[in-house]
Amino acid sequence: MSTMKKSCCISMAVLLAVSSLTACSTSGSPSSQAGGAGAKADTNAEQETMNISLMVPQYAEIGPSSDSALVKKLNEKLNIKLDIQWVPGASYNDKISVLAASNSLPDVYRIATQDYMQWRDKNVFLDVKPLLGQYPNLTKHLPEEAWMELNPKDAYYGIPYYGIPHLFSMSIRKDWLDKLNLKMPETIDDFYQVAKAFATEDPDGNGKADTTGFSILVNSNGTFGNAAYLQGAFGLGNDWALKDGKLVAMQAQKEELKAFIGFLRKAYAEGVLDKNFLVMKSADARNKLWNGQSGIQLVNPNEVIRLDIPNMKKNAPGAQLVQLPPPAGPNGIRATQTDGMGQNKVVINKNIDPKKQERILKLLDYMLSDEGYDLIKEGVEGVDYQKKADGGFEKLETKETGSLFSINFFRRADKGIQLHKYHDQEYVKQVEQWLNTNDKYDWPNYGLGLEAETAAYKKLNLTTLNTKWMSSMVRVIAGDAPIEEVDKAADEWLKNGGEQLTKEVNEIYQQRK
Repeated sequence: MSTMKKSCCISMAVLLAVSSLTACSTSGSPSSQAGGAGAKADTNAEQETMNISLMVPQYAEIGPSSDSALVKKLNEKLNIKLDIQWVPGASYNDKISVLAASNSLPDVYRIATQDYMQWRDKNVFLDVKPLLGQYPNLTKHLPEEAWMELNPKDAYYGIPYYGIPHLFSMSIRKDWLDKLNLKMPETIDDFYQVAKAFATEDPDGNGKADTTGFSILVNSNGTFGNAAYLQGAFGLGNDWALKDGKLVAMQAQKEELKAFIGFLRKAYAEGVLDKNFLVMKSADARNKLWNGQSGIQLVNPNEVIRLDIPNMKKNAPGAQLVQLPPPAGPNGIRATQTDGMGQNKVVINKNIDPKKQERILKLLDYMLSDEGYDLIKEGVEGVDYQKKADGGFEKLETKETGSLFSINFFRRADKGIQLHKYHDQEYVKQVEQWLNTNDKYDWPNYGLGLEAETAAYKKLNLTTLNTKWMSSMVRVIAGDAPIEEVDKAADEWLKNGGEQLTKEVNEIYQQRK
């Protein structure tokens, strides 16, 4: 069977399954909202052990299994028996589709934005908003803004899987600045001069023209990557800008686009922008940093000290990588990459026993309590870490990584999610400093998540629309089309569906104000 046919079959099966689930929940299912988890529990409910199926995506490390020490502690605390399924991250979304098609979705699981929006209004997920008064840790440790993302005004069908909004930082080779007698760039003009020097003045001193100034990425969905600090500096919105009380799509901000694209066009012509930007992936950009070919790069503070700098030093022992605060644009704007806090969700199956729904909410609430969060973030003492004689802690080697429960499934609004009590405190301070600096340069997306709720979004293929727009941007950057092509591309984007999308996004925005 071809990939396309297979995808179609799965999609059809999912729709049929969702219809079936909807029919069940509207014909007297015990988990209908009137008698769901918010109903008063039986007095003997706490004595009843609940079997709860839970599904989580897994990447490189192995998370705690159903019979691990950590899960045993959760089971004992909540009088439950967790059946955890860790699914490889690359196939996780497909796995959910298959389970939906066979009416066998787990009791509680993490779900990505696209699947959440596809099923949110189809009676598949429990609305937890009326029940939150009974579970104070859920609202205490997760911000309201995260709850509101992708949820309608009067319901919370998903609990936020918290994402750090200002996770990524720009970095720069300080040893290159020192060698070329350059100062840390403060403005976009300063930045351009530094990047040009990095590309043309042999900052590594090897006598070869093998270094680049800076690079950006062109993502497969028709958006720019590694470029937030430049887009924001030139006044572009983070997908959606707010002007005179109305939302404007970034693709239609003609004047700001011409300033941004013009900057890139000049950089490309003068050899300052990496000539390979069109085909580069994030891993390629990182390799260039490690190999000493690039001195300006987007990094994750959780990895820069333990991965990026050590790998750089293999090729250049004297390499110094420091944080680059975003340079100020023509109007003084400084921006760092800013992402949503609740774009992924943890959802509870609406079509299970109300008593089980209640126990799941107690489990999630406990996970965010002081005791519970310490358990799922740090693991079990004596298994994942141990206390040392000096009062500090050290990590123990273990097959299963206890902290993955908080990293991959559920957590507080904790930007230090990857910082642990057993880490060197100097390392913790350095990472926190990077993350705290990022918070100073918020780049708001005023229409975050709203486009996915529109009828226009469901009708048009936004990736196709954006990719066509991006092809025009790339031609201008590479000098294959005049700067006026930007105006034409913006008009075409609006004409082919962007105008109606913008209209409907604004309608929702006004309703939610």
